[in-house]
Amino acid sequence: MKDSSTQLDEPYLLTIEEVVHEKLKLLGLKDGDTLIDLGCGDARTLIAATRLADIRCIGYEILPKALATAKSNIEASGLTERIEIIEKDFLEADVSKATALILYLTRNSLGQLSLKLENELPKGTRVITHDFDIPAWKAEKVIKFKSKEAFWFTFYVYCVK
Repeated sequence: MKDSSTQLDEPYLLTIEEVVHEKLKLLGLKDGDTLIDLGCGDARTLIAATRLADIRCIGYEILPKALATAKSNIEASGLTERIEIIEKDFLEADVSKATALILYLTRNSLGQLSLKLENELPKGTRVITHDFDIPAWKAEKVIKFKSKEAFWFTFYVYCVK
């Protein structure tokens, strides 16, 4: 269901819980990581990530409805000390502190982000995209995932060299 879209015409879609958990599992989060989610929506992914390891999370979001929901969800989960939401376009995000990055953006936006990520992400940062690959990047793994509802998803897993 499309609620609205960003300036780059990115759709705002809620990822099903099963897919959220699979993506986080593939990232291999560990204590001390900093997970950044560009276009974090309602922050469900960040909240779920904090249950897997003692990590810090930063989400970037610009859609007013998503921002309000994210902040409310984080407060209700008691995670305001571990999850920060920044109202800023993902093209202007500071990704320099990431050890893990999660993206659910179209290939067009990933293409626009590609050089920024290459230049700003620390070496060793693990990156996962959902359904779309990052142009000019070579994925270390491409995983096909079938949900319980029989929908297929593709995850692209990268590690910054």
